[in-house]
Amino acid sequence: MPQPEAKRNRTIAHLDADAFFASVEQASDVRLRGKPIAVGGETRGVVASASYEARKFGIHSGMPTSRARRLCPKLLVIPGDYEKYERFSEWMFSYLYDWTPDVEITSIDEGYFDLSGVRKPPLEIMSKLSAAIRDTLKITVSEGAGSNKLVSQIASKLKKPQAIEWVEFGTEIDFLHPLPVDKLPGIGPKTASLLQSAGLTRIEQISQTPESRLRALLGSYASRIKDYSLGIDPRPVVSDESRPAKSYGHQETFSQDQTDENWIEAFLLQSADRLMRQVRADGKWIRTVNVLVRYNDMSEESRSKSLIEPTDQETDTYSAIRSLLKLAWSRRVSLRLARLSFSNVYHNPWTTDLPWGPDAVQHGLQGAREKRGRLFKKIDDLREKFGSSVVLRGHDFLLRDKPREEWKVSQTSPASPASPASPASPASP
Repeated sequence: MPQPEAKRNRTIAHLDADAFFASVEQASDVRLRGKPIAVGGETRGVVASASYEARKFGIHSGMPTSRARRLCPKLLVIPGDYEKYERFSEWMFSYLYDWTPDVEITSIDEGYFDLSGVRKPPLEIMSKLSAAIRDTLKITVSEGAGSNKLVSQIASKLKKPQAIEWVEFGTEIDFLHPLPVDKLPGIGPKTASLLQSAGLTRIEQISQTPESRLRALLGSYASRIKDYSLGIDPRPVVSDESRPAKSYGHQETFSQDQTDENWIEAFLLQSADRLMRQVRADGKWIRTVNVLVRYNDMSEESRSKSLIEPTDQETDTYSAIRSLLKLAWSRRVSLRLARLSFSNVYHNPWTTDLPWGPDAVQHGLQGAREKRGRLFKKIDDLREKFGSSVVLRGHDFLLRDKPREEWKVSQTSPASPASPASPASPASP
């Protein structure tokens, strides 16, 4: 089997915080350390993060808290404090910039950093980073390094918690091929089950399968999965010095200055629909909504609001968008441009590998939110197949008669946090 194409002196590392929300709560309160705890959603009654002490009882993210309490009667359920998690995230990633400016933060608790130009062994760097974060913030991380993003991400997650794994150049295939297919990015439980039913249980078997057969199973994603199975991943670490974290955004300079508040609001709500479609496609959630307007004299104003909890549903942002537009548009003059962006990006903190069971139904957890989630996924699929206009909301009708420019979702990746405050104080016992 040929080895993947990779540059011998290219080294990309991936950092993944261990049980991040729960670990931050234990770091912040010495009384919680060593105890089984779960961070629960304010509005869901579902576990967002479980400490490793709780995981020993079979508790995991996405599990109804009622079931988690039955599995572990002494479980401590803590409401999420997402502003605190975001502060810890900034402190954690600030240590990476001590080694390299090439840092890409992909969510609040994960990111890549390029060590290609660093004249120290990857294992030494990762060990020092892990120790610094553990000693100062009182949380632990797992790290992986290899010749590309794919290998480093898988390596960081393989032996959590507090794992450090380096896949040396030339050993990528030996590392990947014995692993189950669900270790590849983009293959969730349903896709893994589909592949397994076709007899493809290990990454090696995918690498040996004709792409035409994979396409019948995976559609347009087949080519990427085939490359991944061969250890091929040319994606670079993308840093952006203009923003502190990855975000999703869209703006439009209007062909004519606008004074119609209803039309501007409809534009921003439609922007939310389309941005959130990309958020869902990436398997992410967002928490902060930002609205920016530019007046006809080129001056700008912006306002932002953080939601109580992260979300991947556009309807959760509508109220915030309406209020932010009124606050940002403080001068009653015409607008030349409007922009909507989502930031503070999370991996879905309520992801579960199991279907919702009778317990969830009994406690109302498979309610409006879950039904909306399934509906949005169906709408996403329809729009992907037939175009954005196949399903319209009320605000879309307000925009139909206006000329529209081609849609482009911008995604910015991270830069160095600006001199974060010393983390020692909040992390100390």
